[in-house]
Amino acid sequence: MTETSVIDLEKLGQTIRFLRQGKGWTLSDLSDKSGVSKAYISDLENAAAGKPNIQYAYAIAVALEVTIDELLENAKPKQPRSKRKETDLPPGLAELQRELNLSETDVEMLAQINFRGSRPKDKEGWRFLLEAIKMLGQRNMPK
Repeated sequence: MTETSVIDLEKLGQTIRFLRQGKGWTLSDLSDKSGVSKAYISDLENAAAGKPNIQYAYAIAVALEVTIDELLENAKPKQPRSKRKETDLPPGLAELQRELNLSETDVEMLAQINFRGSRPKDKEGWRFLLEAIKMLGQRNMPK
């Protein structure tokens, strides 16, 4: 691993703890199922283990029934996103961005969405999706 691809140990630990607790397992349970010592798992969860041993991380991932990629996904450093060019955006999204003066963050969020394997095909489809997201957000607001 190069110096530019550092793992966020705190996020890795949070992910392991989240997955372990989601199964209702104790540290001992995960240790028994993975073959990794309870002390090392505790150190991983508390970001005190240092650079993780890939074999142990793999054994933990297998025990938790996730891939190593899924285990490490949130622990990857965030790369600065370059501004998307209009030609890189799905059809209709750039037009909606101009019309509603959407922020780059909003456009990036929308561009990432796939519903049942597809995306809106035009400006009105993106508008509908954006309105649905806004309505869901308002629904979850405290009253």
